[in-house]
Amino acid sequence: MPHTIDLLEKALELRNAAQWCNKFNVTRATLTNAKKRGRLSPTLAGNLAIEIGADPIYWTAVAAAEAEPPGPLRDKLEKTLERHRSTVY
Repeated sequence: MPHTIDLLEKALELRNAAQWCNKFNVTRATLTNAKKRGRLSPTLAGNLAIEIGADPIYWTAVAAAEAEPPGPLRDKLEKTLERHRSTVY
């Protein structure tokens, strides 16, 4: 399954981090912390997806799955998202 950090990397190819922070009115620490954690919040992932022309619903769901603790329900969600990946990624 792709990760939201992949979405961030794609977004950073289009604009630098400072430009994204200004656009979304967030601090630079927001993106720095996301990089350190290796994942984006669902809100940030969805908004980045909107801006770069990706499916915001898909990326919001990926971010939500990443935020959950490992377990059978998360595994089931990740498998479902993987099946939908080919249609949106």
